[in-house]
Amino acid sequence: MRAYQRLFQGLALLLPFPQPRKLIGAGALRSLPAQMRGRRWQRPLLVTNHQLLQLQLPQPLLQELEADGRTCRLFDQVPDNPTLACVEAGLQAYREGHCDSLVAVGGGSVIDCAKAIGARAANPWLSCRAMEGLFRVVLPPPPLACVPTTAGSGSEASIAAVLTDGQRQRKLAIADLKLLPKITVIDPELMLGLPPAITAAGGLDALTHAVEAYIGRGGTPFSNRRALDATAAISRWLPRAYSHGSDIEARLQMALAAHAAGEAFTRTNVGYAHALAHALGCAYGIPHGLAHALVLPSVLRFSLPACEPRLAALARAAGLGTSQDSDQRLARDFINWVVALNQQLGVPQLIAPLRSIDIPRISADALKEAHPAYPVPRLMGRSDCEALLTQLLPDAASPSGAWFRSTSPPTAGSPQEESSPRGKRRRYGH
Repeated sequence: MRAYQRLFQGLALLLPFPQPRKLIGAGALRSLPAQMRGRRWQRPLLVTNHQLLQLQLPQPLLQELEADGRTCRLFDQVPDNPTLACVEAGLQAYREGHCDSLVAVGGGSVIDCAKAIGARAANPWLSCRAMEGLFRVVLPPPPLACVPTTAGSGSEASIAAVLTDGQRQRKLAIADLKLLPKITVIDPELMLGLPPAITAAGGLDALTHAVEAYIGRGGTPFSNRRALDATAAISRWLPRAYSHGSDIEARLQMALAAHAAGEAFTRTNVGYAHALAHALGCAYGIPHGLAHALVLPSVLRFSLPACEPRLAALARAAGLGTSQDSDQRLARDFINWVVALNQQLGVPQLIAPLRSIDIPRISADALKEAHPAYPVPRLMGRSDCEALLTQLLPDAASPSGAWFRSTSPPTAGSPQEESSPRGKRRRYGH
């Protein structure tokens, strides 16, 4: 298992990761049509979801493309967790529109779906299941532009597309350098007014990417630097973006932090928090970022004996402790900080829908995903995983899971819902 992980680490050091053209800053989306014109993308498929279309986020881009003389086909049927059926529906729209490129406007689910549509369009004889795993996309997909509307998944910076296989009740990942976009747009104006609950889930998703990239055994000098950069930025800007959703600087810095975390984990792979989040998402429909937040503290406590110095380095990046503090103290301070951050952002400490009868199956699914590919600092057995999940079983007398049970932000009047020029935003994204 460790030999496989060392091989992946060596590949990450040697492989030439393509760098997209990055358009960054308030209003950056308005520069995208000119970039597409220069690259002769004539008939793009714009991939998004129904909620974003209702909020009219893609409309300015659609209008610009039409004014520029380009026919744009629209596909807005991406669910919160993109399925294989959704990819096939998007592929049909791509073919019917005689498209030659893709633009993804949305969270990680939308971006992952667009990646998979492109992979299928270029390789029609290969199903998504056939392309599952590493470097199984044979021919390069049509060019893709990614416009993230949440600061969390980092999918615009990763080589992976994660999909839900509804028939087999599992997640599958297609990972290939060919899936990286040609253009990435990081525009904080698209994130103004996001409900704080979604801001929290996205930010904690990005934090999990950075942390697992850094404490795992697959780190490279580049990934380590980007993971520490992301952690430092998240510790500073996530509470502000959560409390002040109209702060455009906080939105920009969180978007850049999520992108940095994406650049880190796509070179190192991830860890047990991801495997558990995927298994819990399949079992109960828990949104990906929230699932990360629910399990990350427990995963870090389990991993602590094997990665104390690295957790201490993350604590320093987050501005914790002093130069005189030991690694042992800083490592524990970092885990406590993650717990406190969860509490500050309204994340429940327990998993409301979790049932003890489901724990063996969830544990088996998580470990099957994690082994052998994830370069975790400490290997987890079935009994370890089941004990970890048992500690997260809900207490029927506790209200801590109330937010998750409804999977919607708390009532208006709390900081969980904000108005934007486009009206109130609802739950969307990866």
